[in-house]
Amino acid sequence: MNNSKLFKDTTLIPLKALSETTLDNSLHPLSGKLKAFLQSQENTTGFISTGLKKDDYLKVIEAQVRAMLKYQNKEGRLIDPVEKTEKYYSTPCFAHAVSALVASGAIEKDNPLAISGMKALDASLTDMVNATVNGNHGDFYTWPVMLAYRLFKTNASKEQVNSWDEKLKSINIEKLYAFYNQEKNLNWILVHASGEYLRAKEGFTTVDYAERMIKYQLSNFTDLGMYDEPGNPLAYDLFARHYLAGMLQLDYKGQHYSILKHNLWKGAWTSLFVQSPFGELPTGYRSSHHIWNEAEQSVLFEIYASAYAKAGLNKEAGAFKRAAMLSLSSIQNWIREDGSGYIVKNRFPIEKKHGYERYSVHTCYNMLAMSMLAQAWQFSNGAIEEYPAPADIGGAVVTAVKPFHKIFASLKGNYVEYDTSGDQKYNPTGILRVHLQDGHPQLGPSEGIAELYSGEGNVMALGPSWKDDEGNWIYLAKFKDLEPEIKIVTESDSEVTFSVSYNFEKVDNNNLKQIVETISITDKNVTITNEFKGFEGIKRLVWPMLINDGREKTAIKQTDNSVSLYLEGKGVKWSTNFSKNINLILSNEQFEHRNGISSPMFVEFKENKITYTLEAVK
Repeated sequence: MNNSKLFKDTTLIPLKALSETTLDNSLHPLSGKLKAFLQSQENTTGFISTGLKKDDYLKVIEAQVRAMLKYQNKEGRLIDPVEKTEKYYSTPCFAHAVSALVASGAIEKDNPLAISGMKALDASLTDMVNATVNGNHGDFYTWPVMLAYRLFKTNASKEQVNSWDEKLKSINIEKLYAFYNQEKNLNWILVHASGEYLRAKEGFTTVDYAERMIKYQLSNFTDLGMYDEPGNPLAYDLFARHYLAGMLQLDYKGQHYSILKHNLWKGAWTSLFVQSPFGELPTGYRSSHHIWNEAEQSVLFEIYASAYAKAGLNKEAGAFKRAAMLSLSSIQNWIREDGSGYIVKNRFPIEKKHGYERYSVHTCYNMLAMSMLAQAWQFSNGAIEEYPAPADIGGAVVTAVKPFHKIFASLKGNYVEYDTSGDQKYNPTGILRVHLQDGHPQLGPSEGIAELYSGEGNVMALGPSWKDDEGNWIYLAKFKDLEPEIKIVTESDSEVTFSVSYNFEKVDNNNLKQIVETISITDKNVTITNEFKGFEGIKRLVWPMLINDGREKTAIKQTDNSVSLYLEGKGVKWSTNFSKNINLILSNEQFEHRNGISSPMFVEFKENKITYTLEAVK
């Protein structure tokens, strides 16, 4: 690591982390992998930048808010076109997104769009004062409202600013916040605490309440710097952290500054190491596959790119910048014809709500993503050049097993996410995601089949299945809480291999002793071996194939020992050299999941081991 220009006040980076000699496992559990990455980064050749710049955030934001403008009523609130009412915090996030356009000079302060943003801010503040925010979601109002206020106040009239000031002084947070003064491990509390910090920073309250709420939440951070709440959702791990990182970026130096700085720095590097080569946040429990997942990555990564640039560490800064741009690039792939986004990564009409959570709403979650991109723009240092990120280089296996039950491995653009104990509602056990360089990220697959979207009992992942004594097919995907043995076999610049072993000897009514999945990644492909121990019956492999993304059907090509899927000009091929009594079956069953409609491929065989490969094809 470059030791030059070691600033004492880099705000977000622990001083010890700026010295190579102290970058050890006591500072970060991934310190060894971090060192290896920085060494590999020095030797990378043929790296190609995304070509995206800071102003590209504004282009996405402007297209989105102009698409939403037609849904704004005369009071300034956004009325969702599907729900036919204002939903949650769409209005304050719209205000913040527009304020970034005004602050940037992309639109003039007297532009009708700018005026609509100020109306949205005024309506949001009125509802906050009256504690009449939509859906009792006041916890989510204060942060975007304060960010919008800070950007708008130099462009609004004195009378308008005075009106906003009076409202910001008059807020009763006991009535406004659904989770006022509670100690639950829930992201809502950190969201409103961050907003209260900004209210205090602007002189409208004291910082005491925010400090108390943050203190309650500190025990919910893991050794990897991740935030955990019930269900271990990966989307809300980063959701909570990006607010806190924003606080630090906006000069928080309160009583929890040191511990937050260390935890958030650890979490930033962890997020960098688990990001998909396509810029996607890993899937995991609720709210996965929403485009705001990638938007919150952009916020966090821009903050740490700027922090490292301030410290004079340009290649570290460039890695975070690269990750931010990969995240933005992912979002750009999910823009609808009117400029708004598909809020979940499928292309069904928004009226279908395919893959939505019960709380997913077109206006709200598009505007949440745009508020996040506005923050990314605010925090971005446009002078930072991209350097390779872990998503480009890989060469590592990251285990986030307790409490997130996940394994991540990648090498030179090929990537695997593995769930060691799927919750069954959202995610099965086994291989959830295989992203292949030059392939299609949703075909790999990018998600398994689970009950919330597919129906009770319908749980499948890429992985093994076997027939019990009564003739029933048993799926590894349906098991949880078996606590498998995980071995990291190889981590190098030419191969990454790990194995996951499940012991079934203590499972009732089961005639199998052990299953071992060994996963190897090279720069060419991903190779997986499934080994069945102590069982001589019929086995099969399952591959949940995405057959429809809501707009296009997947083209499928089959041979005796391979199946290739093609969508949007890109393809993924499953193949095996295994030829003994193999029976490859394309099922007619169809299951919904977040990326669209899936149909399983089954490969039946009698031997105790099968090896297969996934690779990108044209």
